[in-house]
Amino acid sequence: MTDTPSPAPRDPAPDEPRQSGGQQHAPGRGQHEGGQPRPPEPGTPPARHEMAGAAGYPQFEGPGAPQYGEPVEPPPAITHAPQPTYGPQGTGPGTLPPADSVADSVADSEHQHLYGYQAVGQPTSLDVGNAISYGLEKFRANPAPWLAITAMGVVIYLVFLLLVRLFEPNSLLPLIVIFLVVMAAVWLLQAAMVRGALYETDGNKPVFGSYFRFVNAGNVLLTATLACLGTWIGLAFCVIPGLIVGYLCMFALHFVVDQDEGPFAAIKSSAVLVVTNLGQTLLLALAVAVITAIGTLLCGLGLLIAGPVSVIAVTFAYRGLTGGVVAP
Repeated sequence: MTDTPSPAPRDPAPDEPRQSGGQQHAPGRGQHEGGQPRPPEPGTPPARHEMAGAAGYPQFEGPGAPQYGEPVEPPPAITHAPQPTYGPQGTGPGTLPPADSVADSVADSEHQHLYGYQAVGQPTSLDVGNAISYGLEKFRANPAPWLAITAMGVVIYLVFLLLVRLFEPNSLLPLIVIFLVVMAAVWLLQAAMVRGALYETDGNKPVFGSYFRFVNAGNVLLTATLACLGTWIGLAFCVIPGLIVGYLCMFALHFVVDQDEGPFAAIKSSAVLVVTNLGQTLLLALAVAVITAIGTLLCGLGLLIAGPVSVIAVTFAYRGLTGGVVAP
């Protein structure tokens, strides 16, 4: 009789009960008696073949990776804190205003001047007597630099006479060249006095060098040239149009020096400011004309005082009418 070979022993599966000598061991983990599956006990880690990943190995390696037999837990869900609300929709930070609102704000900014001044065109009260008194008090408090800057006007006049005597221009062209050079110096001197008067209204006593701190001297010259040409052309037509042009341009240099406006914009701003406050600015212009006429007495030496007082008074009016700073 041929003996049938017995099958080779094999390793049991992890959850298969082991047999030894025909005896069956106790059922493995996860099985009831009789081979039926048994639910795991609370807190018991899952078996190797129950873990995520190929062949039951963990999915992560390296520091912090789960060890063998540990369950792979999903990453915690990222939650965001609720965003605060800022009122109606479209008004919170980071939101853009509607296009029409942007256009309106840009249009309004075109009528606003720098440094927080109010829009030109709104009538404001002005006391001409206070303006003249203010100019006189500021001159008394700081006379030396004002006398020095005004004396430069006398020097320019003497230089003009000297050039005429030296070159003795017999034709129109050399005379025009000399006249334009002298006028450019006069216009720069006038702008320098405006700069000093602006320092006075800011509450700072200017020194001599402070008068020439311009933002754009080119715009000063162009503005003065346009205003002068308009005045001369107006004077050619029965004088009165020239006086009107000069009256309308009385604040032009202030807008250039103080707010860095271009020549045409400065002349326009000055005309609007004058027309809006017509009665008050007319009284101011007449008062300045009277002071200048009085200053021409005593061989013109009175202009050394009348000039600074007039410039400071006009600057006081400019700052007051535009809502700017006026130091006490």
